[in-house]
Amino acid sequence: MRIYVADIPVDNVSLNEAVEYVSKSLQGSRPYFAVAINPEKILKAKKDNELEEILKKSDLNFVDGIGVIWGTRIFYKKRFKERVAGIDLFTAILKVASDENYRVYLLGSKEKTIEKARETIKRRYPGIQIVGFHNGYFKDEIKIVNGIRKSNADILFVGLGSPKQEKFIARNLSELNVKFAMGIGGSFNVLSGEFKRAPKMIQKLGLEWLYRFVLNPKRLPRVLSLPKFIILLMHYPERTKKEINFFGITVSNRSMKETIHIVEQFIQSEQFHLVVTLNGEMAAKAFKDKEFFDIIKKSDLVIPDGIGIVWGASINGEKIVYRIPGVEFAWELLRVASEKGYRVYLLGAEEYVLKKAVKQIRNHFPSLCIVGFHSGYFDENEERSIIEEIRKNKVQILLVGMGGGKQEKWIWQHKDLNVPLCVGIGGTFDVWSGRLRRAPVFIQKMGIEWLYRIIIQPSRIVRIGNIISFAVKVIAKGRRK
Repeated sequence: MRIYVADIPVDNVSLNEAVEYVSKSLQGSRPYFAVAINPEKILKAKKDNELEEILKKSDLNFVDGIGVIWGTRIFYKKRFKERVAGIDLFTAILKVASDENYRVYLLGSKEKTIEKARETIKRRYPGIQIVGFHNGYFKDEIKIVNGIRKSNADILFVGLGSPKQEKFIARNLSELNVKFAMGIGGSFNVLSGEFKRAPKMIQKLGLEWLYRFVLNPKRLPRVLSLPKFIILLMHYPERTKKEINFFGITVSNRSMKETIHIVEQFIQSEQFHLVVTLNGEMAAKAFKDKEFFDIIKKSDLVIPDGIGIVWGASINGEKIVYRIPGVEFAWELLRVASEKGYRVYLLGAEEYVLKKAVKQIRNHFPSLCIVGFHSGYFDENEERSIIEEIRKNKVQILLVGMGGGKQEKWIWQHKDLNVPLCVGIGGTFDVWSGRLRRAPVFIQKMGIEWLYRIIIQPSRIVRIGNIISFAVKVIAKGRRK
């Protein structure tokens, strides 16, 4: 059974069960991959999409860190059978390899360290076949991969530190020709005699981390990951819903990487799709404007842009983990478009603002294919020209910045243009042009960017009414629940 910890799957297995799983995987027809899970690794995964995807796809995630056991018990009321220390599973698999004649390859640490570790392993397990080893300091990864493949190893142990070792394995697993691979951190250092494990009593008390810190105070940053991990669990659900219901609107709750993957599928479909970047002010407008509300409901993807949507969802019992500001989503979209050669059209803002924005975009993405752009101020004749330009250039991404409501209605009225990806981006062109500045990062993280905007742009004070009406409606619904 798997227990989800901040949306990371962790297998609830004992050491013996983990060894049994590995033994069975060695008889399988595909390569298997095991990862030791501790608080530090989960924290890293929350800042590293690549690592998080690896942890979600690996075959065996065993709980190595006592902090994961404590945190899960306190916040999720779930209990793991026991802590499976990475080095204990490592040495148990070495015994299986020795008994069952499996071939082993060792990768990682300094040359002197891995040589000593290899000698220790051969002394403890006389029958083991170590078919190759290499230190962890290499520049030619392809050469290392080829060497492992040619060795015909069944089992690969990688000690490069996290997340380097997990990324190496995930990147090359299909090419390594091994049956089982596992990252082992500093285990080579322990077997070489460079590091000492804590006495058994301290291990059983779950204080091995403290013992290591006392011996090596440089580990302080790693020790400090524990309180950060506890804070993460306080705010993070056991498992994240991909979508939540917000007043009848289906709002996405996905990472930037997942969201970009979805919209790329929209582009490849060559059929019309509307993406809405929703904030509290837009929601307040939609509550009073049935046409706008219906367009949002019919849209293909609604991204939570504003902190108001996150707050409103929490008041009504839903948890949005991934808030994606529209300006960041649109910028990432341009980066992908630049790499993939997607054709882009920009529509909105005042003419001088848009021209400055286009200049900035081209400076950052010289290869981006911008097939055309036009300000958000146009008459009927100009509109016909805009429509013709979009149709003629077979635009794949249309970014419209006319303000929430107006931009979505314009896109919906012209869905017959069949642009595969249309996104309303509000005042994003003003930010890209430099006319408006985003709030400092710490203000963004506090979720009060809306207040910062009002302070630097007092004319926005008139929008306070929408924010208040939104808050009243959200709270009223929450109380009814």
